[in-house]
Amino acid sequence: MAEAAHPIDPAQSALDQRVDSLMSAHQGDARAVIETLLLAIDARAARISFGFVRGRLPGPDGGEI
Repeated sequence: MAEAAHPIDPAQSALDQRVDSLMSAHQGDARAVIETLLLAIDARAARISFGFVRGRLPGPDGGEI
């Protein structure tokens, strides 16, 4: 039996499947996929409480909050 040219990495396969799913949901429009991902990241960041990240994020002036 011949071996595959590249070993199948389950994590990469799962990631590829998620990307394919997003591309399919947006009819192949990569820009729409990126916009959706950015909106999801912004929404998640807005839900993180200040107390949880206190001192871990840079402030607007570059210094720590």
